[in-house]
Amino acid sequence: MTATADALDQATDPLDGLKIIDCDSHWTEPPDLWTARVPATMRSKVPVMETHDGYTAWYLDGQLWAGTGGNTIERGNQKILGAHMIHPFDEIDASAWDVEARLGLLDLMGVYAQVLYPNAIGFSSNHIVAIEDLAQREMVAEVYNDYLMEVQQASGERLFPQAMLPIWDMDLCVREIARMAEKGARGFTLTDKPTRVGLPELDEPYFAPMWEALDAIHGVVNFHIGSGGRRAEDSETKADRHERLNRSPVAGRTEEYWDSFGLQRRLAVFATQMYMSNVRIVVNLCMSDLFDRYPHVKVVSAESGIGWVPFVLEAMEYQLDQMVTHEEEMIQQRRPTEYFRDHIYVMFWFEKSAPKRLVEDIGVRNIFVETDVPHPTCLYPGAREHFAEVLGDLDEPTRRRILQDNAAEAYKIPV
Repeated sequence: MTATADALDQATDPLDGLKIIDCDSHWTEPPDLWTARVPATMRSKVPVMETHDGYTAWYLDGQLWAGTGGNTIERGNQKILGAHMIHPFDEIDASAWDVEARLGLLDLMGVYAQVLYPNAIGFSSNHIVAIEDLAQREMVAEVYNDYLMEVQQASGERLFPQAMLPIWDMDLCVREIARMAEKGARGFTLTDKPTRVGLPELDEPYFAPMWEALDAIHGVVNFHIGSGGRRAEDSETKADRHERLNRSPVAGRTEEYWDSFGLQRRLAVFATQMYMSNVRIVVNLCMSDLFDRYPHVKVVSAESGIGWVPFVLEAMEYQLDQMVTHEEEMIQQRRPTEYFRDHIYVMFWFEKSAPKRLVEDIGVRNIFVETDVPHPTCLYPGAREHFAEVLGDLDEPTRRRILQDNAAEAYKIPV
C-alpha cells in the first residue's frame, strides 16, 4: 500500500487490491531529449531548450519552436493553482520528465501505471508535423519515438508513452507502426483534424494503409483533446509566438471567451469547452463504416470526460433514423452505439456526477480514469481518494473494470 492509500481505512477501502491505471497524463520533454541522442554534427538540426529572461522554450534552427507545455507541479511536488506554465524550466518538479521521480509521484498518488501523452510538442506532436524540412522532420520524429520507448523500458512497464504517427508520409507511417510495435509501443497519438495540416480526412483513401496497419496489430489510436493544431498556428513568427505564449496559451482564440475576461478566467472558459471537442471524432467514427473495415482497431478519447456520452449516443441513434433515408447513405453494418461499445474508450478525472450515475448508460467496459498530471486541472495529490469517493458505491467488478481491467486489456499492461 502507498502512503496515500494508508491514509484510507484499509477495512473500508473500496480500492484495496486494485492497480489504478491513469490513462492520460503528460510527459514533459527533458532538455536533452534530442541533443543527447544525435551525433554532435547533427545537433544544430534538432530542437534545443533555451531560457531567456526567465522564460524557457524550445528552439529549432535558431527560431522559437515550442513552449515547455503545461506544468503546474513545482520542485518539491507542490502544485501551483492559477498557473498554466512554470518558468524557468529548473523550477518544474523532476517528476514531469524523470522516470524515477515520476514513479515516486505515482506511488504518492496511489497510482500503479500511466499512459503518457506529449506536453510541449503538442498532444499529437503537432510541432514536429509543422517542421518544413521533411528529412529533418523525420529525424526529429524518430528520435522522439525511440526516446519514448527508453522511458517505457526504464519504468519497468509502469509508464507507457504513446508513439507519434508520421502521417505526412503514408509509407513511412506504416513502417513506423510496425517498428514501434516491435519495440513494445502500446498505442499511437493521432490528430482528429488532419485537414488542418493539409491532409485529407481520416476516412479518405489516403489513410487506408495506416488503418490497415493498425488493424493488423489490433492497435490503439488515441485522440487527445486539443491535438488538431491549425497550420496558421504552426507558422507563427518568432515574435508573434513569444508575444502569444507570454500573454496566454490561448490568446488569439477569442471566439471561445469574452475579451473582457482576464488570463485566468480565459483559461478556465477555454478548458471547459475544450473537454467536449472530441465529440466530433467520436460521432464521425460511429456514424461511418470505418470499424466495419478495420474491426480490430480501438480508439481512445483522451481528456474529454464522460458526462456528455449518454446524450451523444442517444442523439446519434435518433438522428440516424430520422435523417438517413437514402439507400446510398446507409453505409453501416451496425448501429452507432454498437460501434461505440466495441471500439471506443472515454475517461474521466474530476467528474463526480457521471461516474456515480451514468456508468451503465456509457458502458462499463468503455470507461478509463485519468489524472492529467502535471496540467492545471490534474487530480493531484488526491487521485486515489477521489476515485474511491466517486466509485465507492459501485460493485467491486465495476470498480475493477474502470480503474484497472479496461486499460490493462486495451494497452496490454501487465497487472
